[in-house]
Formats: sequence, structure tokens, C-alpha cells
Amino acid sequence: MRKKFQYLLITTLLVLGFSTSAAAGFYIGIQGGAGIVPDATGSDADGSANFTYDAGYDGSILLGYNLGEEHPSIGKGRVELEFNTASNDLSGAEFVEGNFGAGGSVERTSIMVNTIGEYTTQSGIIIYALLGLGWAEISLDNVSVLGEPFVDDNNSQLAYQAGLGIGWKLSDHFIFDIGYRYYGTTDPEFTKQDGTNLDYEYASHRILAGLRLDF
Repeated sequence: MRKKFQYLLITTLLVLGFSTSAAAGFYIGIQGGAGIVPDATGSDADGSANFTYDAGYDGSILLGYNLGEEHPSIGKGRVELEFNTASNDLSGAEFVEGNFGAGGSVERTSIMVNTIGEYTTQSGIIIYALLGLGWAEISLDNVSVLGEPFVDDNNSQLAYQAGLGIGWKLSDHFIFDIGYRYYGTTDPEFTKQDGTNLDYEYASHRILAGLRLDF
């Protein structure tokens, strides 16, 4: 998944470097940072368990439209498509019997439709709030407990996010921003290695920095 994001990042940087014109109001951008997955609860026929994850990477490519001053009845802001990938390594698992060493990772690939409301201060700082809705594929990748295979499966779910951030204009076309987003999905269900089902909860705290090119 890291290689996929690297390819997308390289492509976007090339576009940022060589694009010369596009329809007024459109923009492209990249974001990257850390994704922090809180302790996740999973449950199966034997009971429930808590899974602990390390902080991981989180990156996105953005394609959007800036409303600017042309739609006063709607307000100032943006509408965008976000193509996202993220990964967090599993650090431990807690069952009724106790805490156990665990390996593997939780991976996310998603496409989101975001709406962003913006307010620009007199000093030029852009303050924004974001709401997003979309689709995500969540994967428990080669998860093991005490060295024994536990689950290796993926599941698609409805995804949502909300966040706040601030931005600065670097030039007439480039905007740098930083922000926080809470990201969640409806509960995925995975098939364990023994054939039984694991009901799972997924959420992530996203801390991101981004660069946007307004055309």
C-alpha cells in the first residue's frame, strides 16, 4: 500500500510542476501525516478483545473545486474528492486471558467526498471546517497473535470524517494547510483463520499537512 501511495504522490507532484491551465475554480493537492488508531475492540464467539496499534502514516491526493466569490448563496468554501491510504502496525492484543504480543497491521484505502467551509481573517489566515462521507476498504493484514495466524481479510464499509484546520497562501496559487480530522467507519466484519467471524471497530485520528494548487 505504501508503494501505491508513492506512485500517486509522484504523479501529483508531476502535475503540480507541469500543469499550466485548468478550469477556473478547480484545484489539486496532496496531504500527508500521521494516523493514530485508538484501541480497537473486536468480538467473536469467544468474547471480545482489544487491539493496540502504533501511530502510522496517512496520505491523500485531492481533486476539488473552490467556490470562491462566485456562489454567494452557498458561501465560501470547497468541494473535493479525496483519495486516501493509511496504515498502522499492530502492537498488542488483550484477551480475557491477558495481554499478548501481536503482529500485522490495519490498512485503509478510501475515497471521500468532502465539503469544506472557509473563513479568511484580515491577516490572510484561512480557517476551515470539513465534513466528509465516502467508502473505505479496511484490511487486517497478516494479523498474528503469539506468532500464530489470527486474521488476514478485508471488508468495505461506509466512511465519514470531520475536521478543522488552518491554511496560509504561499502565493497566488499555492496554499499550505495543517489540520486534524476524526475518521470513522461502520463496523467491518472479518473472517478469522479458523473460519469464524470477527466483528471489529475502526476509527483514526488524522493529523495532516498539505499543499494545494488553485488554478
